[in-house]
Amino acid sequence: MAAEIRFYREGDEEGIVRLFSGVFSRKMTIDEWRWKYKGQANARVYSAVIEDPASGIVGHYGGIPLRMLRNSEETTGVSTCDVMIHPKFRSFVRLKKLHNFFTDNHVRNSIFMLYGFPTEHTLMIPADKLHLYERIEVVQEGTKEAAFHGGSERFLYKLFPMDYSDPRIDRLWEETKGRLKLAVIRDRAFLSWRYRDNPLFSYELWGLRKRWEQKLLALAVVKREGDGRMRIMDILHKEGMLSTLLKKIENMAYSSGVKQVLLWAPGQIREALTKEGYTLVKTGTTLPRSTHPLSIKKEEILEGFYYSAGDTDYL
Repeated sequence: MAAEIRFYREGDEEGIVRLFSGVFSRKMTIDEWRWKYKGQANARVYSAVIEDPASGIVGHYGGIPLRMLRNSEETTGVSTCDVMIHPKFRSFVRLKKLHNFFTDNHVRNSIFMLYGFPTEHTLMIPADKLHLYERIEVVQEGTKEAAFHGGSERFLYKLFPMDYSDPRIDRLWEETKGRLKLAVIRDRAFLSWRYRDNPLFSYELWGLRKRWEQKLLALAVVKREGDGRMRIMDILHKEGMLSTLLKKIENMAYSSGVKQVLLWAPGQIREALTKEGYTLVKTGTTLPRSTHPLSIKKEEILEGFYYSAGDTDYL
């Protein structure tokens, strides 16, 4: 009997984490799998597998469903990750069949935004050869040596630690989402799942307000990387507040001994980052799109997709 390509069934996670631990340089736990693929109270798991009658799960194409905003309408996107085939079963033919099964079925169910952030060697080289993906752009990263900023903003605004259950997060999202053409919905539910409940890394949630008011003007999720660097994973801000938010984060970072601040730089904020003294450098990560003819087109993603390091599953 030949190997079968199908969608996830209850219990497949045992074989998936075993495959992951054999293919990649670290182990995946069942708790990590549950957080990633079931942690948003998903009604279903969107992943596809290859099952061999004798060897069990030998291939996997992971899909994380995400609530997204597209031109002011709520939709569902799928972030692809953990694409892997056991070395004994690895071939371009199997990879293409697995990819096509995954993509065709999701697009048939009106999921047009299938995206991820693969590195060059993990997926983009074989994907190029098989014409599975079209490259959108290489992800750029803003980097800056941490310094302290004085001036009126230091006294007028307060950066403070926040709880992920704070209702002001949802109000801020409602006030800022109108500027975003295409983005994952970054409300309390998303931030809590992505950062508070993450079993791999620790993050800090910081809010920005005027010192004499409680209204939330901006927020940032940061990750201390242990090498003197602080990565800004996610930001939300009201119109005109990005510069103040970045300065206050940098002051906080500098005061705690951080040497360098960095964050991913989608097109919407690159000019603002350069004005704040950030240097933009290309990373080894690519934003691609599926070549399926019915999936979202390159031009719409390039013009409108607002993304951050928080859109990955590995940072």
